[in-house]
Amino acid sequence: MARYAYERLGNESAGLLELESSRQFAHTSMTAVFEPGPLGRPDGGVDFAAVRRAIEFRLPQVPHYRRKLRRIPLENHPIWVDDHEFNLDYHVRHTSLPRPGGHAELRQVASRVQAQRLDRSRPLWECWVIEGLEGGRFALLVKTHLAMAEAGADLLEALLSIDASAVPGTPAPFVPRPMPSVAELARDELLRQMRLPRQALRRVERFFRESEHASEEIQRHVRRLAKLLGYSIRPLQETPLTGPVGPHRRCDYLVVSLDDAKAVRQELGGTIHDVVIATVTGAVGRYLRAHHMSGTTLDFRAAVPVSLRSGTRRQGVGEWHLDLPVWEQDPQKRLEKVRELTSALGKSNPPLGAAALAGEERWIGSRLLALGARAISNRRAEHLRLVNVPGAQVPLFLSGARLVEAYGMVPLGDEAGLGVTILSYDGKLFVGLNADFDRVADLALFREGLAESFAELVREARRRKARLSVVRAS
Repeated sequence: MARYAYERLGNESAGLLELESSRQFAHTSMTAVFEPGPLGRPDGGVDFAAVRRAIEFRLPQVPHYRRKLRRIPLENHPIWVDDHEFNLDYHVRHTSLPRPGGHAELRQVASRVQAQRLDRSRPLWECWVIEGLEGGRFALLVKTHLAMAEAGADLLEALLSIDASAVPGTPAPFVPRPMPSVAELARDELLRQMRLPRQALRRVERFFRESEHASEEIQRHVRRLAKLLGYSIRPLQETPLTGPVGPHRRCDYLVVSLDDAKAVRQELGGTIHDVVIATVTGAVGRYLRAHHMSGTTLDFRAAVPVSLRSGTRRQGVGEWHLDLPVWEQDPQKRLEKVRELTSALGKSNPPLGAAALAGEERWIGSRLLALGARAISNRRAEHLRLVNVPGAQVPLFLSGARLVEAYGMVPLGDEAGLGVTILSYDGKLFVGLNADFDRVADLALFREGLAESFAELVREARRRKARLSVVRAS
């Protein structure tokens, strides 16, 4: 048995580290707003010590949150090692809004945190405990690097429970594993390189053995790569939402009813995913028209992650690239065109259902957000990044404090000045908007367009239901 321990990052995670710059970041964040409950204090603040204790108690469930980066000599490939100098107080931070704080003040804090790179010399995460919200509410803003998503569950998933009475016990002491020396890393890498050809042959054999229709699957992969190559070669058309991103961010939030989205699906057809995409498409069209730009000659590309399957086997999270019908102003026709797009993509890249993605009731979708963001974090040009995350439809709690709102933030691309995250939780759809500060200076206009685009679909669904009721009555 080796006297040391480490984990080599996968190639995708290592690439995300290289992708990052002072203007393009590779982290997601989740802002979770809680009722004060037993964590509230008489002065309207939050019991920070209790929140910190809950995080420390749950850290053994997410051991990668105590690991930092090192590099293999010569090859320079990153690995995870236990941080022997781990200091929880560096990662868990306490701040307050000017009281009584609302969404505007919370958005300002989220924008500043989203625009800061994580310290590469420490474990790649931060948790901000934000008090001062109206009504004694407080928020947790958890920021995590995309490279950590492959390691397992995330902090919010570990912290939240469906049991309102669940309280943390005594935190277990942290005993870091020994780190390898430079010579040991070099030796292990040499042995790994020698085994690669044999492992590659085994993977090919396993692919043909496990695939019922191997030739069809190979053809599907080839078609997918050819399409993605076409997206890479074809130049991106300019819009008010695209262009080189800067170092600053602007965030915004929106809440709509999940029941209304289900009513649209039931009356107009499609899936909740289709309704979400059609809503965003309508908002983009409104925003372009407000900037005196016609969408009729525009190929507006959106990168959308989906959980893929092949037959009955799950293949992980992949990406769809959609040319959104932003020119279509009729809400029902817009939804129909989106359904046609997703149906065609579903035949070549079949997605898993939301139930398979959610997994269990306590799932809040924060790790799925990170996996989705990883799938679309590449240098392929797109106008917009859209991540739709299913979450629990029952109340979740942190040491008795009820979670009431949850907003995700997806990182921006080289040219995509706007990222949209939609998280479903407890009967609502929570929309998080992350934008380049200068390029999308009127982000509130886009948020209003989202609200109106969704309302259009709801009104159309109600009109259709009313017409059908009249027909049945006659």
